[in-house]
Amino acid sequence: MQVKKFMAVVMSLCMAAGAVSYGTPIITKNITAQAASIDCSCYSFDETTGVLTLRGEVDRDTLKEFGYYNDVKVISVTAEEGTVLPNNSSSLFYYYNNCTSIDLSKADASSVTDMSSIFAECSALKKIAVRDLDTSKVTNMADMFSGCKNLSSIDLSGFDTSNVTDMSGMFYGCTNLSSLDLRSFDTSKVTDMSAMFLNCKKLTALDVSGFDTGNVTNMGSMFYCCSGISRLDLSRFNTSNVTLMYSMFNGCSALTKLDISGFDTRKVTEMYTMFGGCTALTSLDLSSFDTSEVIYMNDMFTLCDGLNTITLGKDFKNIAQNTYLPNGDGWVNVNAPKTIISGNGKYAVIENSGKNTYKRFGTDTGNSDSTNTYPTNIKVEYSETYHQVRFTWNKVEGADRYGIAVYLAGKWRIQTQNITGTVYTSPKNLTTGKTYKIAVAARVNGSWDTTNPIKNAVTVTVK
Repeated sequence: MQVKKFMAVVMSLCMAAGAVSYGTPIITKNITAQAASIDCSCYSFDETTGVLTLRGEVDRDTLKEFGYYNDVKVISVTAEEGTVLPNNSSSLFYYYNNCTSIDLSKADASSVTDMSSIFAECSALKKIAVRDLDTSKVTNMADMFSGCKNLSSIDLSGFDTSNVTDMSGMFYGCTNLSSLDLRSFDTSKVTDMSAMFLNCKKLTALDVSGFDTGNVTNMGSMFYCCSGISRLDLSRFNTSNVTLMYSMFNGCSALTKLDISGFDTRKVTEMYTMFGGCTALTSLDLSSFDTSEVIYMNDMFTLCDGLNTITLGKDFKNIAQNTYLPNGDGWVNVNAPKTIISGNGKYAVIENSGKNTYKRFGTDTGNSDSTNTYPTNIKVEYSETYHQVRFTWNKVEGADRYGIAVYLAGKWRIQTQNITGTVYTSPKNLTTGKTYKIAVAARVNGSWDTTNPIKNAVTVTVK
């Protein structure tokens, strides 16, 4: 559609509502190609500069049209004194994707109740002046700045959010946002904070410690892919009504400190991928977590490769394999630092009873006798040519011999116990397709630890 045709249609809509042009002849669909600017009762638009100036009572449907046609390029929006925004301002400037600045500092928003998606997908927007908007009656701010990927900062210090109930996706996709001060926000009536900061990957700090979350029910994906934030203090969050926490911190790859020690999760049903991709996180205190109502916990700890300490409370019953907690060399209870309790699979399985702190095996547990007494990190290589199996493992401090045991006919049988290095290769021409269970033990200070190697035995199939 040509610009002139589009503008003529918009003008005809304005006149149908009783609008009168400002000192210009009545404009019909036959708008002339020479027109450089167009006036309407609620705006004027300069086609040459791309400046859209708002005035009077703004008509929502008229302004939304500017976002629907790519050949109409609004570069900036400004509001004159006396501009009144409509009660329903949802998607008012939606997809103004060529607009670089919006100034609503003189606009009257005192009657507005809905600002959902008002600036959504303004992907070129770099400057916005909304600090002085009267938002006291607004109840919906969902997706308000969603997709504003070129905004680096937003001053919201004057916002009155005391009546807002929905902040879901409010800053979703603000990928260039580097600072955000929300300390003045009143969130006491908010029920939905899902995806609120999703993909705000340039934020390095975020203070939400003052948020009143007593009425929030959905926190799913709230901080998803906030990959620049290193610390989050949520210790004052009231989560007693929250039912959804899926992907809440998923992709927070720089996060090293996370305080959620006060979380009440008695109503939560979904925790899948909650901490997925938190690769820098080393410890988690989940002692307040109650997982009795949780249905979905799959991938809860996936890719948490740096995690080495977890504290669970009495109501966190177990960590199942499908939570994908990396097992590494295994997990131990700090009260029994020599005993692996997480199985020998790639992912940990921990059955919890009471309040316990678990650490990765080999991590300092505060006990002097926590030195490894058996080989860990056993790796297996296969030779299809010679039908052999080769084992390597980590060196055990103080060990002078290593031994190999094979489980055959219901009994463990010693294959060898005179290995001085950390490599063992089986005899050639083993039976292809046959499966063996192998334990690797170490002799430390003259004593063999056989219990842990058997618990952490590896299963191999000859190729």
